[in-house]
Amino acid sequence: KATKATKATKASYLISEFQPNPTGLLQDSQKIELSGPPNTAFEGCIWSVEADGLATEEGAAAAATSFGMVNRINSVWGTFDANGLLAVTIPELENPSFTLFLSQSCPTGNVNINDNTAALLAAVQTIYDSIGVPDSVADANNLPLIRTTLDNPPGTDLGYIGGQPKLVFRDSSSGALYQVDDQGSASPSSVFDAHGTQMAVAEFDPDPRQTSFGVINPTRFSAMADIVGDPHIHTLDGGHYTLLREGSFLVWHFGLPQPHVDWQIFAHYAGRQSFTKGLLLVDTSGSEPSSMEITSERCEWQTQSSSKKWSSVNSTLPEVLLSGPSSHMKLVGNQRKDIKKIELFIAGEKVPDVPVATLKVMCRPGRHINLKLHMANEKWKSSVSGELKGQKGQKHMRSSNSSMLQLATREDQEFEVKKAWAELGGSPHAQQYLQDFDGHGQNAGFSQVCDAQAQADAKALCQKHLGTAADSSYFEECVYDVCSGAGEVAAEMAAEMLKF
Repeated sequence: KATKATKATKASYLISEFQPNPTGLLQDSQKIELSGPPNTAFEGCIWSVEADGLATEEGAAAAATSFGMVNRINSVWGTFDANGLLAVTIPELENPSFTLFLSQSCPTGNVNINDNTAALLAAVQTIYDSIGVPDSVADANNLPLIRTTLDNPPGTDLGYIGGQPKLVFRDSSSGALYQVDDQGSASPSSVFDAHGTQMAVAEFDPDPRQTSFGVINPTRFSAMADIVGDPHIHTLDGGHYTLLREGSFLVWHFGLPQPHVDWQIFAHYAGRQSFTKGLLLVDTSGSEPSSMEITSERCEWQTQSSSKKWSSVNSTLPEVLLSGPSSHMKLVGNQRKDIKKIELFIAGEKVPDVPVATLKVMCRPGRHINLKLHMANEKWKSSVSGELKGQKGQKHMRSSNSSMLQLATREDQEFEVKKAWAELGGSPHAQQYLQDFDGHGQNAGFSQVCDAQAQADAKALCQKHLGTAADSSYFEECVYDVCSGAGEVAAEMAAEMLKF
């Protein structure tokens, strides 16, 4: 059964991870992970509403008394860490089916939500998030009744997966909910999306079948790709590698014959660590090409249309930057100047615009650029080429137990472009800025040896910002960058990019 999602929450507090029924004997307590603004204090309430026992046939009235009862009321408090995570401990939840709520204040007692709904809603004030968890098909049908009774608060009702999930978590990048089934002594468990559709475990990094309370949750890569640090490229097919060359490369190309859409994203990797120093988006869908670019010099977006004049974009409000007969590129407003989102649409004449991809860009002046690309629909992948598409059969090389990290590497010569930045569609000023970083030869970061102490120091910094996850490629890459001289800012930016 498809999930029922209502009212995408405007609040900044979410339920990030919990175990609906922790494995083993009855526990005295359990952890629940929340997400919110980094380094801020929080006070709120976690409570649940029973979804078992709704009368569905004559003679079942006695069982109906439990449905809708508020139970497991717990005040929670603490401070979100630098990654915006807070793990709180509460008495163990009653086994599913139930809907778990996160709110500003607590209900006044174990009441039934149908008895005095207005008083209950007044008591809890703002409901930030809610997740419905069924342990049967019938209860999956009951969950929406709880939501509608409570005036459709923000949240999601999970689809049934053949039993009660042992773990529910949010994707650290997209915020999508996933659930892990409980196979008991059988192994391994499977992963499902919020609708109850089974997903491939290999699409996640790290392994999503283990709890990760207090550290960054796994991310599914099938619709998302990114470039972080020196540059570490995570592709749409789930592969990841470190690029060993500097220069300009085709990161992503999307093309359709009808309607005619042609977008290209180029990156320029340069400097001592060959980090991303420039990013260029070119739209040749119309009769006149148009471009937009950003460099790490000032981290300001510049656009160029048919007038051939470059202009700065400083707005924090949604704004269409490039628009052609069959395509739109829209900047999504953000109060932070160093983080921007650009949405790419196929323009419709008589129908709404069709979303294709969202590009998320983080830039620190004088440092480097990180980027993340999210495809709106899997059907568009066949129209994609470039570094972010990935190479069939490419696998990530896990770190060994030796003192040195081992990362899969490539040179991507097939994606390197020999044209100058301005010839690709960039500005002469950006071309000169990027050329100043070129000509350093072999990437110094790869030839520098990190001794055991330097690597231990780098791991401590990365753990501070990312948390530690045994199989996380991001953690390995963070250690690599910091140990190669990129400094703590590389760890800070990597952690922020995971949450962005």
